[in-house]
Amino acid sequence: MRKRKVLVVDDENFIRELIYDFLEFENIECDKAESQEVALELISKNDYDLILLDRNLKDFKSENMIEKIKKDIPIVLLTGEDGACEDYFRELGISEIIFKPFQYDDFMNKINPYLRFK
Repeated sequence: MRKRKVLVVDDENFIRELIYDFLEFENIECDKAESQEVALELISKNDYDLILLDRNLKDFKSENMIEKIKKDIPIVLLTGEDGACEDYFRELGISEIIFKPFQYDDFMNKINPYLRFK
């Protein structure tokens, strides 16, 4: 069985490293990207089971990148915005939303359904 693989796209190094540690603990492979350009390059070269995408990166909003991602990869949006409109993001193709700050158990419970049976 192939090891599950996730891409985390966030401009905050602390968040990228925290998620990396969470996933490593669960034996899930993780690549990290701090920008849209790095993320799209990694997506073009790798097969991911899940993409964790920050709502607001320094150089763009997530909506711009969602359109460029392959439609068959589930995307979980990471956001610190309390008022994020879940219906709007689901229409764009977001599978799930995780609000920052998050705890290990809640985080893993939200992403595990997208990583099962891979």
